[in-house]
This record gives sequence, C-alpha cells and structure tokens, in this order.
Amino acid sequence: MKHNIVFLGATDNYPLKFTATNSKNELVARGLLPHAEKITFINSPLGINKTTPDGELSGHRHGYEYHVFRKSRGLSLLKNIRGVYRLMKEKRSPDGSNILIMEHSYIPLYLLYTLFAKRLRYKTAVFITEWHIYFENMPLHKKIDYAIFDYTFGYFTHAIMPISHLLEQKLGHFKKPMLKVPVLADFEMLKPIQYAPAATNQEYFMYCGTLGYFSVIQFIIKSYAIFVRRGYQQKLRLVLNGSEERMQQVKQLIAAEQLEANVIIEQRLPFNKLLEGYQQALALLIPLRPEKQDKARFSHKIGEYLSSGRPIVTSQVGEIEHYFEHKKNAFIAATYTEEAYADVLTLVAGNRELANKVGLEGRKLGETAFNYLNHGQHIADFINKI
Repeated sequence: MKHNIVFLGATDNYPLKFTATNSKNELVARGLLPHAEKITFINSPLGINKTTPDGELSGHRHGYEYHVFRKSRGLSLLKNIRGVYRLMKEKRSPDGSNILIMEHSYIPLYLLYTLFAKRLRYKTAVFITEWHIYFENMPLHKKIDYAIFDYTFGYFTHAIMPISHLLEQKLGHFKKPMLKVPVLADFEMLKPIQYAPAATNQEYFMYCGTLGYFSVIQFIIKSYAIFVRRGYQQKLRLVLNGSEERMQQVKQLIAAEQLEANVIIEQRLPFNKLLEGYQQALALLIPLRPEKQDKARFSHKIGEYLSSGRPIVTSQVGEIEHYFEHKKNAFIAATYTEEAYADVLTLVAGNRELANKVGLEGRKLGETAFNYLNHGQHIADFINKI
C-alpha cells in the first residue's frame, strides 16, 4: 500500500536551513518516495527568523512538497497553527493511508500535533535521535519540557523510530512498535577519489561541527597538539559554526597551544566545498565522549564522512561498537583521552595505505548499513504495519 506521508515539525524550516535533522529527514523522504503516494513537509508554526520572499516559503524539492511559516507570536502564531491544521487536512488522502512523522517538539506543540492527527485520522510515528534530558547546561524551562517529552511522548503515538540501541532500550516501556533507523547517507552523491596529497605538510585531518560542542573541539585541538609535538606536519582543518564568543575561545586555545600555523579554521563553507574537503582529508575526526548524551545519539556526520571513502577517527562509545572495528572500517581510540586519540592520529599519519583501505571499508559498511535507499524500504514496510 502506498501512503500519504506528512513530516510535521520534524524539520527546522526545511529546506531554507541546513541542519543535520533536515538532512536526515530529507534522506528519509527520498527513500520513501517510491513507496508513497505523496510526501509533504510541514515545518513548525514557530516559523523562520529570516526575511524570506513569500515565493520561497512553499515549493517542491526532490518530488515532494514543503511549507515554511514566518516567525510569529501571539495571534499570528495562532494563525500559523491554523495553517498547520489546514495543510494536514488538505494533504490528507480520504481513501488511503495517512502517516504523520514527527520528531521532538515543545510538548504543547507535540500534543497539538497528535490531537490534529487523531481528528484527521493520521497514524503517527516519531523519530527519536536524542535522549533530551541528557543535554547539559540547559535553562530550567527546557529541562522541564525535555523531561515531560522524553517520558510521555510514546503514549501519544502509534510507533517509534529510535536512532540507537540505547534509545531502543529506554523506550521499550511504551510498548509501541519500534524500528531502529540509524544515521543515513547518500552514497551516490559523493564518490571516493584517489588520495594523493602533494606533500606531507599539505595533508590534513578534518573536523566539521558546531561550536556548541566546544568540549569536543577542545579535545581535538589538545589531542592534535600532542600529535604535532611528536614531530608530525599534517594540519588540522576545522569547519565550525556558532557564536563569535565560542569562536574566540577556540582561537585562544589554538594560540595557547602554539598551533596558529598548523590549524585552519573555516566558517560557512558551501556544502559542495565541504564534501570536497572530506574527500581530500587524510582522515575525518568524530570523537565521541563516554557520556550519556553521546551513548544515546548517533551523529549524522558519520554517514557523510563514510560516503567520502576517507577513514573516520572516533572512540568506542555508543553505536560505534555495534558497527565498527578498529583498523578494519574505522580508527577507534582505546580510551577517551587526548593521549589515546593522538596515538590514533599518529597511526593514521604513519600508515597511509592502511588509512586508504580503512576508508574504503568504512564506505562499504555505510553502503549497506546506512544507505538511505535501503532504509526507505524498511521504513515503508514498518509503517505498513502500524
């Protein structure tokens, strides 16, 4: 049976913003296209900050429809909420199967979505990519919202799609149908190229991420400093986005470690240039902390990294142990210490042939385990049963 599928509040003003959540849900939608009657993205009624021309707030992309709202408060927010209901009603198939796919939303909005779904006879499924109460340094109102959502959302949905083994375990008490959907990637979009740097000092390790993960960036820089002190010349390329205050802290740390000549910082890199950077890197860095948050999540960046055919350098935390093996399809630090991570950087720098082989094996793993086309079929089969 082909479904009418609506993604509601599952994306952050897609496709006008580029985020990991938007990228994953786009891949899910593309994987579902052959199995769907139609697919629609309805973004949150909270809306987008930017001054966007009216003509760009709705449109078509990859064969599905999207709708974005302008940022709103008070009465205009109520108007946007009415707009959500109107779109759900308009997109509903009266004779077919209607599926509503959601992610975490503020609990009042989430409950409103489920109420709309019940009234309009949509079956619902929720992607869970984080255990939100594991987040640190949150304002009190967010802690309360996350706690209520994490411990209650499952009572109001027909099915759940967690991203990790740990989340599967934590969500079992809801006794709802579950399908684990890991990180996804498009392995046709990015192909490996022959790794052939002109000189050692033109090689680089690359990390791409948000400055919100400052402790991870700090860990990478300090690990890299140990690597450099061992006499190696490969550079560190950081592609970062976030606040100017955090960026200054990163630059101060680089200066304190006397690495100004070794570290390249880039911001707002176009996506095609980012992918080129992946392809040409000696290795791609994604250290995971031995903390609850990293054990529960599965970074979307891992899928992107693997598609490049270059090796990832990570740590034995969370989902890594379920998919990867050290020196076979990834390089995995034995412990989450700067010394251990520097040891792995040293191993990669001294064994380019092994690095090339590990990178290609990582891509082979990704083509089977994380290919969005494969999971499109799995998700379609799953929602057929709810």
